[in-house]
Amino acid sequence: MSQTPLVTDILNSLQIEGYSVLPMGLYDPKYWIKSCFDIAARKEFLLMIKIFLNIDKIPSDLIEDLKLISYFFNGTPLIIGNETRKVVLRDEVVYERRGIPAVNLYTFKHLIKDDKIYVISRKGGFYVKVDSEKIHRLRLEQELSLQDIASKIGVSRKAAYLFERMNQIKEKNAGKLEEVFDESVKFPIDIFNWAIEKEEFHPSMEETDFQAEIKELFEELGYDIYWAKKAPFDGITSEIEESKSRPEEKCLITDLSLSRKRRIYNRLQMISEISKFARKLSMFIIEDEKLPRIDNVLILQKAILEKMNDIKELYEVLKKVKRTFY
Repeated sequence: MSQTPLVTDILNSLQIEGYSVLPMGLYDPKYWIKSCFDIAARKEFLLMIKIFLNIDKIPSDLIEDLKLISYFFNGTPLIIGNETRKVVLRDEVVYERRGIPAVNLYTFKHLIKDDKIYVISRKGGFYVKVDSEKIHRLRLEQELSLQDIASKIGVSRKAAYLFERMNQIKEKNAGKLEEVFDESVKFPIDIFNWAIEKEEFHPSMEETDFQAEIKELFEELGYDIYWAKKAPFDGITSEIEESKSRPEEKCLITDLSLSRKRRIYNRLQMISEISKFARKLSMFIIEDEKLPRIDNVLILQKAILEKMNDIKELYEVLKKVKRTFY
């Protein structure tokens, strides 16, 4: 399946399951190629989906920006593909690339139906997460020794001992244990709470002089900026220290009009929609252009930003932004 039919199939599947969807190509077709995510989808959770047919060929800077955005949006990053360099992706298996889950279309459709997926691909084979305490309890209840388990499963006594100490074991061994005990000992993989830690992402680009200037202005107000090379906006502005600001003000989608003069209205509309999905406000920093107001986006002149003395002044202008979130 090529990428375009795959995109259509994914969008249709999400909508059938009650998700609101935002395809990046809606506003500019080039974002199907450029953006670190192709589709934002929201139901109970926010999904940040990147489609890449060969999951081993995803550029590292794209992965880093997907991590960055997923972290600040409290979203789940997900790669959907068909194959690795060596094999076709197996159904009902979660793969992992640089800390981000990856699945094929079949598995994805089952995940959004809330079907349980148990198997994850790791170095050395396929594994499942198991309830080691339950394995220990069932063994004692059925009056089986570790050697009994080892003989029935076809492993060493040491391996049988580790079944009761480890949280992941090989898929085939988990299946044999369930046959022995006649009970499930597996835990499903919780894709929708896949955690990205702040320490896991790294900037994917070097700052321009103008970006460094803007970053310095925001640092004086108590914000830091993380620039993104492969996002449909320039970066994320985040509070350096916790405050009593509203959740949607703690981090702000940030874009600079000076880095592009063309298609500016399409860009504004796209950023507004991303804000709606992410439930975050956006800032669009300009020199002196005359731009219409738009929901969820603060259009801020650089000269006004330069005159601000503290974070409270930024909060005051943010209060004027109309908010229309999902």
